[in-house]
Amino acid sequence: MCASCHTLYSEGGKIGPDLTGGGRDNLDYLLENILDPSAVVTSDFHMSIVNLKDGRALNGLVAAKTERTLTLKTATEVLTIERGEIQRLEDSSLSLMPEGLLETLPPQQARDLIAYLLHKAQVPLPDNTKAVSNF
Repeated sequence: MCASCHTLYSEGGKIGPDLTGGGRDNLDYLLENILDPSAVVTSDFHMSIVNLKDGRALNGLVAAKTERTLTLKTATEVLTIERGEIQRLEDSSLSLMPEGLLETLPPQQARDLIAYLLHKAQVPLPDNTKAVSNF
């Protein structure tokens, strides 16, 4: 779940902030950021909405801009889009991280996830704990 976008102990995605440091050891801070990911978002992690001339809308983080292209990091891929294909580019104050992530987990997996994130060092991951092995 978290590993698709976030890095923790050098493992995982590079779309969201690295979770290894920060205020992860503060339960209130951790829960606030999981429960309301758009409450406090640094400008580096504001979502952009790209409306294309073919009618598609893409959400992601702008990774690079040139005169000819825009590179967008989505939750699943990195796309380079020709500027001529873009109808509208809109910056949002929202986080790319969706709300309600804990609601998708059974209570025990949600508790395991929070406990895992609160650890100050990498802990052995059991093979049979899906939510924990995915952060």
